[in-house]
Amino acid sequence: MTDKDRIILHKIINYAQEIIGYVDNMDYKQFVGDRKTIAACAFCIGQIGELAKDISAETQELNPEIAWKSIRGMRNKIVHDYENVNLGVLWGTIGESLPELVQQINQLLGEKRT
Repeated sequence: MTDKDRIILHKIINYAQEIIGYVDNMDYKQFVGDRKTIAACAFCIGQIGELAKDISAETQELNPEIAWKSIRGMRNKIVHDYENVNLGVLWGTIGESLPELVQQINQLLGEKRT
């Protein structure tokens, strides 16, 4: 893994943890009623997708357990069709996919932070 990949992966973790913090103690009903939180989370997910595009092909190929294509696809949906983003899908991404992504990247980096 390149140093650039390592830096990008740390940035991805930081954005993911920001999102997790934004929705801490929220349920789905509270989330969909809070436009600021939706916008903040969507922005950070977009940033994660943008960063994922810069991960080297080698690192992506060596780590197929990370859903690189889905990460970039979510970014594209948010950036190009924000008004039609399914909030249920966004909420599922935040609650299920992001914690898993953080864990996968920490394992990849050989770290134990959550």
